[in-house]
Amino acid sequence: MARLKKILAPVDGSAASLEAHRLTLDLAGAFGAEEILLYVVDSSVLAELSRLSGQERPRLLHDMQESGSKLLATLSGEAKKRGVAVRVEMHEGIPDEIIMQEAERHRVDLIVMGKMGRKGHRRSLLGSVTERVLEASDLPVLVVSP
Repeated sequence: MARLKKILAPVDGSAASLEAHRLTLDLAGAFGAEEILLYVVDSSVLAELSRLSGQERPRLLHDMQESGSKLLATLSGEAKKRGVAVRVEMHEGIPDEIIMQEAERHRVDLIVMGKMGRKGHRRSLLGSVTERVLEASDLPVLVVSP
């Protein structure tokens, strides 16, 4: 098996993404790899929430970033307790596009992500973001169920 140096773990707080993070910690610990935790504020969700709630976009963005920061702090703390090197990233945009950009930018060896995110649809076996990453990626992608 090829040596893993960097593993990208996109997280959104869903059960599947938290399980993907746990598996990433196991793999990173076994291979001495770095975990790159990524939280993406979905720009389409942000726009829809602003439209439906009447709240201003900057306020909603702040709230979503704050939620993401708390999640990243918790998960990076877990990594540090296990002795795993960790880097955190937060971006706003289209999740699958940001995931692919960050995978390329960090030159990761593996992407580990949840089967379905917080907006999981029962009509498909995979979440739409996961499905698009699988279609776009030339890298290995490990898909984790909760």
